[in-house]
Amino acid sequence: MKKILFSMLMLLMVVFAAVSVSASNNEEVRDQIKDVLFEYKDAYNLRDFNAVRALYAKNAVIMSFPCNSKNEQMFSGFSDNLPRCSSYWLESTFKLRLFKITEFKVDGNKCIARVKWDYRSNDGRGKFTPTFEFLQKDGKWLIEKETYGRKSE
Repeated sequence: MKKILFSMLMLLMVVFAAVSVSASNNEEVRDQIKDVLFEYKDAYNLRDFNAVRALYAKNAVIMSFPCNSKNEQMFSGFSDNLPRCSSYWLESTFKLRLFKITEFKVDGNKCIARVKWDYRSNDGRGKFTPTFEFLQKDGKWLIEKETYGRKSE
């Protein structure tokens, strides 16, 4: 009986330790993703297109981006249009403000984060809710997919 109790106690300790390590890892990844999102915010607000481009994976995809891109497209093609889009941002004094991660899931070197983002423009303040899919490559989290207005699957 003591052996069974001891075995169950050991099993519970191992499970608890595994859950603690996983939760700790998720918090660490969440902090890293927040850092990328702050870089994203700063780069867009400064209209630093090279800094914006550096946040995306080589084969990244954007769908329904606020600059009137309603179809899924490769970021490499879209990034050529960033200066054109920024003219709208400049005219409307569009600025990204605070954000809150509303959904978060880590699976190995991939991460999905749904974000509620506040913005300000000449028309006032508003919110939008993009979903970002991140890929960790060479120790850096890069945006692999950016989707607006659709719930992640």
